[in-house]
Amino acid sequence: MAATTPFYNPGRKYWLLLIWSILSLPALSAQADTTLRLPTATIREQRFEQTGYIAWRADTLPTAGTLSLADRLLWENTLTVRANAPGTLATISARGAGPNRTPVFWNGLNLQSPMHGVVDAALLPLWPGDRLEVRYGGQSAAQSSGAMGGSVLVEPGYAQVPGWSGQVGVVTGSFGAREARAGLGYAGPRWATQVRANRQQADNDFPFKNTAQIGQPQVRQVNNQADNWNIQQFNRLIINEKNVVRTAFWQQKVYREIPPAMTEAPSETWQRDAATRAVATWEHRPNGRALWQTRAAWLAEAIYFRQFAATDTSRSRTALVSTEYTDRRGERLTWKAGASALRQWAQADGYTDSTQWYGQTRLAAFGMAEYAWGSGRLSALLRQEWSENQAAPFTWSLGGEQMLGRAGMLRGHLSRNFNLPTFNDRFWAALGQPDLRPEKGYSGDVGWTLQRRAFSVELTGFQLFINDWILWQPGNDGLFRPGNLRKVWSRGLEAAAHGQGRVGAWQWKLSARAQWSRTTQLAIYTIATEDAGKQLPYTPQQSGSLVLQVHRGAFFGGYLHQFTGERFATTDNARVLPRFQTGQLLLRYGWKLGKKRTALSLDLRLENVWNTPYQILAFRPMPGRGGRVGVGVEW
Repeated sequence: MAATTPFYNPGRKYWLLLIWSILSLPALSAQADTTLRLPTATIREQRFEQTGYIAWRADTLPTAGTLSLADRLLWENTLTVRANAPGTLATISARGAGPNRTPVFWNGLNLQSPMHGVVDAALLPLWPGDRLEVRYGGQSAAQSSGAMGGSVLVEPGYAQVPGWSGQVGVVTGSFGAREARAGLGYAGPRWATQVRANRQQADNDFPFKNTAQIGQPQVRQVNNQADNWNIQQFNRLIINEKNVVRTAFWQQKVYREIPPAMTEAPSETWQRDAATRAVATWEHRPNGRALWQTRAAWLAEAIYFRQFAATDTSRSRTALVSTEYTDRRGERLTWKAGASALRQWAQADGYTDSTQWYGQTRLAAFGMAEYAWGSGRLSALLRQEWSENQAAPFTWSLGGEQMLGRAGMLRGHLSRNFNLPTFNDRFWAALGQPDLRPEKGYSGDVGWTLQRRAFSVELTGFQLFINDWILWQPGNDGLFRPGNLRKVWSRGLEAAAHGQGRVGAWQWKLSARAQWSRTTQLAIYTIATEDAGKQLPYTPQQSGSLVLQVHRGAFFGGYLHQFTGERFATTDNARVLPRFQTGQLLLRYGWKLGKKRTALSLDLRLENVWNTPYQILAFRPMPGRGGRVGVGVEW
């Protein structure tokens, strides 16, 4: 079906763009061989508005090709991932806050849809070398609307090695999985540029036992093909010692069939996604202690959803301009101030006027400061937004860290957070509520970290309150409408331990994580209150992961094991999904070719090692044991 649909024909356009990007590279390499020495940066690379927060940063894994953000997070269980099936819609939730309160940032751009507020983590590819970080806790004062439970940051890896570099690779695997990727980059004294593209396809026709049918027959998944195209292009230009310009571009086209649930009959249901994202950043350093950063961005997305012989279309656009100035005074005080302007548009068949582009303008101003002393630091953030035809509350955040010598470090933060209603909440035909209030709440963390050369330990306790929780709920006529219907309380404990060492010629690293949390409804603003005090659906109370990595010479291996506890599939907690555990085995071996830093690698991946039957969402089966093998060349 994907090959015959007129909408999905990325080949010519993608390859023309790829060829143009590559042909532009020789001109870049012809620049004068001039060495520019930038001023020494005295502003800490770690953004100081994160003082007191806990963060998880992904290690490099011996993976074959690219991984989706959903798979990467699910493997180590750092966030709650809710996936319908492999490659289909997958959302993420931090600390029970829900998908539209857990934003994902790519290259500094918030990827949350202005229409429904959700990021599809199955569509975001992670390349080897990309930086992935999860920041826990409310961050509305730093990140704006939506960052109530945590945020995910993805920073693409730019070309760093001087001269030319590149990679090509192919992957094949179980259930019709196949992938091809290619990349080319150049890094010089003034210019650096990189282009990379990949295509991932899969039949996803895995066998499973249909426990919803009489006799629990063994069947194969149907209507589950996927085809995902991505091309990304990055540039860096050092104009002089004080000015640097960076650009990033990402275009994506995806076709995905949507498989039936165990209780449904097969049908022709599919979704096509198209997205273009571009950002340009100018960094100006007037001296060695200050930085002025200005950014302009454009995002355009479209979704075409086919069901019951009808296709619904929705489109959104976002334009962003922001600027911020950071300065350091002496050895103790660092401050930052900035402002941003955001314009969003959306058009959907389901809106009151399907031909109209609904728009909204949002303005923001913020300021923050950090004071540091010998063994600690304290930060404060303030933010005020103005949103067209909506109220946007004043937000703030306080964070601190204090070293305790060999006893480790104490940290903590407290913040006020908010989340604005989406376009769908406000403008859906006959159902949307234009006067919805923004969700508001408070979050707090307190934690302890002990770091030694060979091991580290982290313990964190957290709480999160959200009032005026927006929920789509059926009325007396059976139609779902949004409303500010709940007050939610999330609280819990998180623990992590990391160790590393050497046994003979083998190097090893071991990491373990565990989380216990309760996310309950404190109040329900309707007549029916019997669900008060119940755990929110699809939010596990216990989860954990274990990661073992070993390395010797050209061999690199990893085993990732994750545990997910029981989850409730309904608000009254009547239906329970059983706990499950899965394992992933990753192996890589590399060979050096010649004297020009060329390397050949062979990657093997065994997924769901223990062939565990499990469901993340009710009646949505996930695949059993499968494997992938990949070959790549890098130079």
